[in-house]
Amino acid sequence: MPKSPAQYRVVIFNPIDDPQAVKDVIAAEVGLHPTDVVQWLARAPGIWPRLLEEDEARRFLDCLYELGIPAEARRLDQFPELSPPRTVHRAACLPDGFRIEGLRSEPTHWIPWDRIELICAGRISTEDEFRDAKPPRWPSSVVTGFRAIALMKPRPVHRTARATRIPRDPSSEVVIVRRDPRIAFRVTEAHMNYAYLGDRLRESAAENFPLFLSDLCSHSTAAYITESTRSLLEHPESRDHEFSSSQDLLEHATLRLLWSWYRRDRDAQGQHKSSWNSDEHDRPTDTDLAPPEAEEESTED
Repeated sequence: MPKSPAQYRVVIFNPIDDPQAVKDVIAAEVGLHPTDVVQWLARAPGIWPRLLEEDEARRFLDCLYELGIPAEARRLDQFPELSPPRTVHRAACLPDGFRIEGLRSEPTHWIPWDRIELICAGRISTEDEFRDAKPPRWPSSVVTGFRAIALMKPRPVHRTARATRIPRDPSSEVVIVRRDPRIAFRVTEAHMNYAYLGDRLRESAAENFPLFLSDLCSHSTAAYITESTRSLLEHPESRDHEFSSSQDLLEHATLRLLWSWYRRDRDAQGQHKSSWNSDEHDRPTDTDLAPPEAEEESTED
């Protein structure tokens, strides 16, 4: 039985300043309408939504290189799938590793610190809540008569105008990715038990979460710590670590994980650069189309 050709996902790592200027060139390479291309390029950085075969991916990468846009391709069967992450409600940062516990304090997962591959935290903005909406009142007969004379329909009263507005504060979250095997975990500020902090335990989850995140980052010396995580710890009032939803944070974590692989492969070729947002870009090589090292199908430690 003949094998189907391998498919790849192309990842673009930097924003594109002028999508209109490059849409025609890219559209010719990927076989899409220029309007569809420019709409997606405006959302970069991110993962190209269309799967490509190897020759298409190579042409696409060469095109992006000529335009000065850093990107790479990953084979579909080796692409990191972090969704859905496992939600953690109780955990402890211990000297030898990260211990995750069940609802009855039973150990459920153990991660040595050198197995944590990525830490990506942020603040999730939530919409205000509306409660106790009162039913609409019967309209005045006089007003109804005037509107009928003017051939105007009755005007409904919007629900939010009849309800009590309850502001909701943003909530912090962190996505933790372990390797060998690769598993994603999710910790939310309000649903985490911080008992392991002991004497450092504060009164509110908003005060305890930064302590937990700081412990996690300080122990995970081999992990890639994203800029949003550093911003949350060092500049809590900044908007650089805000995300619209948990899914948005998870997609950002996936993109940063792919960037860490890209940087690792680039450094292995002796082309080290100190910053992820450097203005200098590397030409894609055959390694850009090669999958990362095979994941070990090992059991938990």
